[in-house]
Parts: sequence; C-alpha cells; structure tokens
Amino acid sequence: MTTAETLAASLDAARNYTRYYFSKLKGQDLHRAFTCEGRELNTAYWLMAHVTSSENWLILRGTGGDLVKLPWAKLFNVGRTPPRPDELPPIEDILAASKEVHEKALAHLRGLGDADLAQPHQAMMDLGGDGTCMEVVLHAIRHEAGHAGQLGTLCKLYGVETI
Repeated sequence: MTTAETLAASLDAARNYTRYYFSKLKGQDLHRAFTCEGRELNTAYWLMAHVTSSENWLILRGTGGDLVKLPWAKLFNVGRTPPRPDELPPIEDILAASKEVHEKALAHLRGLGDADLAQPHQAMMDLGGDGTCMEVVLHAIRHEAGHAGQLGTLCKLYGVETI
C-alpha cells in the first residue's frame, strides 16, 4: 500500500465508526440537544452535517481536489449557532452528500503521491504542524474519529445500546 492508500483506509475506517453510531440513532430525534454539566452538546444531526462539510473542506479543498457543492456547509462551522431544525435540509440530503463527499475524498486521496502529501495544504487554517497536505489528512482522520466518539456518547444518552 502507498502512504495515500493507507491514509484513505484510515479515513474510511473512521467514517465507518461514524456511520455505525449514526445508524444506531435511527428513529431518534436527531435534533435533540442534550445538556451535560450545563453545556449543550452538539446534536446528532449537526455532527453528521459537520463531518461531511469538514471532510469536503479538509480532504478535497485541503489537498487540491474538487469540492462538492454543499450550500448548507457554513451552517455547521465551529462556533456557529445552528438554525432551527425547520430551517435545515432534510437528513436524507445530508446523508447523500456525506456519501458523495466521502467517495470523492477517498478516490482523490488514493491518487496522491508522497510528493503531493508533502506540499502545503490549502485548507486555510493553522493546524499547529508543518502545514502540509499530510498534516491536513491526518487532522481529518483525527477529526472524524473524535466526532464518531461524540455520536457514541449520544447513543448512550438516548439509551441506545451500541455494543
């Protein structure tokens, strides 16, 4: 396996956890916001839309691929107050976009060589490292895995058994 193929496999494995936990929430109110220690947690809907728009930005934009047009992406940036549920696209639209972005991201990532991964990333953010495409890909994997963990926690809060 090339470096890029290994990274793509890692990103895909992280996404599989995201999908697994999200699938356990079928039939639940995905807009339900739980509060823990006085802090409101992200909703399952927000998390799924956020990981989709983030993968689009980090992998496709960050490594020079073609972005998928997601007119709702900015609604799920960090620090942004989400709109009311009735102002958001249906979850089916988010899930379809998630599939499209992930497939394109994996295909693009698998095609990168070591020289491509050593180039400066184009995600326009400081990730605290060397600023390369390798760094932005590693960040995307870490980011996805962290949010998969949040979905796992939400499953517990909903009372949904996962393991």
